[in-house]
Amino acid sequence: MDASSRWKALLVLGILLSLIAFILGWIGFGVPDWHTFQRYSGSITEYYGLWAYCQEQTPLYNTVCQRWSTAEAQVFNGTRPNFISTAQGLITTGMILLSLGLATAIAAAILPLLAYLAAALAIMAFIFLVIGLPIFGRQSNDYSNVRGDYYYNKRYGFWLMVPTIILEFLAALLFLGAALLYRKSGYGNIGTNLSSKTINMRNPIIGGQRMLGPAYGFRPPVLPPVPYSPRTEPSLLSQYLTQRVIPYDRPPSTLRIVGALPQPSIVRATGVPVIHSAPPAYYRFGEPVGPPFKPIVNLTSETIVGPLIRTA
Repeated sequence: MDASSRWKALLVLGILLSLIAFILGWIGFGVPDWHTFQRYSGSITEYYGLWAYCQEQTPLYNTVCQRWSTAEAQVFNGTRPNFISTAQGLITTGMILLSLGLATAIAAAILPLLAYLAAALAIMAFIFLVIGLPIFGRQSNDYSNVRGDYYYNKRYGFWLMVPTIILEFLAALLFLGAALLYRKSGYGNIGTNLSSKTINMRNPIIGGQRMLGPAYGFRPPVLPPVPYSPRTEPSLLSQYLTQRVIPYDRPPSTLRIVGALPQPSIVRATGVPVIHSAPPAYYRFGEPVGPPFKPIVNLTSETIVGPLIRTA
């Protein structure tokens, strides 16, 4: 792979990882399956997440869920555990930053320097998520332990946030690497073709995002002619004659002796320029050619002549 295109691979890979983290994170963010517990042996299974509290009623195998605003009054004596509110704020902020980072990374495909901003947003999302998730995990276990629950464990909604955090951290590193590589040797955007690295197939682009082409208001570079370019032969007879006929604009030479014998003769060429408006003696114009037995009518006010004929 060309050195100027490596940043594209890093950016695309980072977008894919961030997209997977986006999907997994929002699924885990919305479901209530984070922490499950049983108060005593044989009791109903209860579980909750960031936003809801649920009970699995065993005889009918159905689930009843309520939002925390209602469940806290019925289950937790009107007081929601503090770790739930803390985790709500941290993880919500982290998921918003993750979404903004993904959108910025997609825009960086057109404006590559936005990869710096995408990396910063991804790193901040990672920080908020990696702080909020352990708070919920540790405090929920402590809460069940203090309350004396018979059984407690974590469910899939909580574990979905773990790959979300890992993938977002890797995506942040890839975004940062793509931005640094583009700054060093990249050009154009993700849609720029490799064949556009030269201007008019002559002037190579030396890398850098500011070398896409000539600036507005400046003339394109003047290129020297190609040496030994093939010469095309004229297709018309008139063009051929124009190139092949020897010009007759030079005056005739007159020989004159400027000395007397036995001295060497000195010859000088003198003459007066003569302007010829007619073709050479061995070329003449033929008679106009037309249909037989039909007079030629001239309505153009120009002299009608036939083709040029060589006589000698």
